[in-house]
Amino acid sequence: MLCKQECKIQNLAREYCKIFAAEARAIEHFGPSLEVIPVYLIYRPANTVPYAKVEADLTGLYQKYSVLDHTGRIDMKTGSEVERKCCALQHWIHQWTNGNLLLTRLEGVDTKITNVGISVKSTGYVYLFCVVFFEQFVSQHQCNYFCGLLGLRSLKVMDSLLTPTKPKGSRSPLLQRKTTAGSASPQNVRKAAGSPRIGVRKLQRKKCIRTAPPQDMITHSNLSINIHDKT
Repeated sequence: MLCKQECKIQNLAREYCKIFAAEARAIEHFGPSLEVIPVYLIYRPANTVPYAKVEADLTGLYQKYSVLDHTGRIDMKTGSEVERKCCALQHWIHQWTNGNLLLTRLEGVDTKITNVGISVKSTGYVYLFCVVFFEQFVSQHQCNYFCGLLGLRSLKVMDSLLTPTKPKGSRSPLLQRKTTAGSASPQNVRKAAGSPRIGVRKLQRKKCIRTAPPQDMITHSNLSINIHDKT
């Protein structure tokens, strides 16, 4: 199971590094890009340990560009050009995944990277889960020349953008409009006020009642007119 997990981690980092290398090749002064070498899982049913991983043999000086020290902090090297590119790769993946994935361990020979360690913020993954690594990386990382070539934003700015803020409804005119509009809807006002046609009909009825004379006065006036005509 450990071999399977290590293969998944390194091959996942390899796919991200392919996108990183494609962007780096488009930059004129970036130079040779990094490459995470693939790791293959083999199955040996006759062996007591049936699963094993196989990768290419790297010849040259093997270096550790980013490791976890004995206290659990990320130790990032920034002396050589490859080390600064590894820091830029960490920054790039952190920004690409909106601060949800971080490369905690990078080792290899020159630009060939292997033995990759990953930390994620989501507990749904089988990889290393520790939010402290992200906080340490944001506080420790210092953007270098290659971060500038890639156009990466400052991690301090990204951290402030990703942290949710509580909305202040009393000071926001937009929120006040939404609350007033929700409490007094135009449809509710129309329903409460009623139809204008009904109000006009009621007023017409009242006027008719007030202007129409009583029935006794109508009969009396008719009689008086008839008597006057006879005489």
